Amino acid sequence: MTSWYSLPAEIVVENNLWHLVRVAGIPLHHPPVVNLILRRGLPEDARLRLSFLHEFGHLQTLPFAIVHASILLITGRWRGRGFLEVLTALMATALAHEAVWELASETYVVARAGQDYHRIYRRNPNPGGQALFWGSMAGIVILATPKLIRR
Repeated sequence: MTSWYSLPAEIVVENNLWHLVRVAGIPLHHPPVVNLILRRGLPEDARLRLSFLHEFGHLQTLPFAIVHASILLITGRWRGRGFLEVLTALMATALAHEAVWELASETYVVARAGQDYHRIYRRNPNPGGQALFWGSMAGIVILATPKLIRR
């Protein structure tokens, strides 16, 4: 696959837990949050298709994710903090970054799959998984990002 900004990548999705996104030979490691929560109960063909689009969405939204992480790291309050405070802030930054990237990638799936996305979930409802994914990811972004940016 090639991204909109011409970056080539390899994407493999085999099951709920195993997927690979490799950009220029470098694997982009991230937990299978969407595959475990949001795709639960979907027929295999729909699950694999949406999961593949999600992984491609990570590639397509990589510049956005890098900008978000950079803003958090650059504007963060690092001076005058103890080691544990810095470590906690770095972990919160990584969590906020992951949540933004997951939301951006799944938003790409919704846009790319269009009405098929909604049709799949109407036929195979997973309201708990959908609420958990969208709610927790949005909550992490809304709560963590402002706290991490220096005032």
